[in-house]
Amino acid sequence: MTDPFFLCTLLWFALSIAALARLRRRDRQAIQAQIRQVGQLADETNELILFLDYSAPGFKEIDAFLLTDMPGRVTVVFHAPQWLFAAKAKRWERHCVVSADCLNASSSGMTPTRVVLDKGGKYRVFYEVPAFLKLWSRSKM
Repeated sequence: MTDPFFLCTLLWFALSIAALARLRRRDRQAIQAQIRQVGQLADETNELILFLDYSAPGFKEIDAFLLTDMPGRVTVVFHAPQWLFAAKAKRWERHCVVSADCLNASSSGMTPTRVVLDKGGKYRVFYEVPAFLKLWSRSKM
């Protein structure tokens, strides 16, 4: 006969996998909704979409990348007070800057600062933004 402890462990494992799959599907749907909204607001599509919060720990480093080291055009969804948004939109004129306040999709439970890389409709999300931008800028040069 089978051990009841083994069956309980197996059931717990299956329920955990199902819960994780559901959470990932919900996150993927939220990201896709945000990407669609960004595409509508920006009227352009870029390979790299940067969701940036002005209070993020690496904001100064990311700001420096946007001013100098970025090899291509990037869509920046910027969450900041209106005065800071206007100032940064002027400074980041090489990039497409969209206010995060215009997005309707909820980002509950998601890190506000992240990079979404769009490869033909498949999205990859990176949360270590300064490190990703360094690597991406080196590979594009």
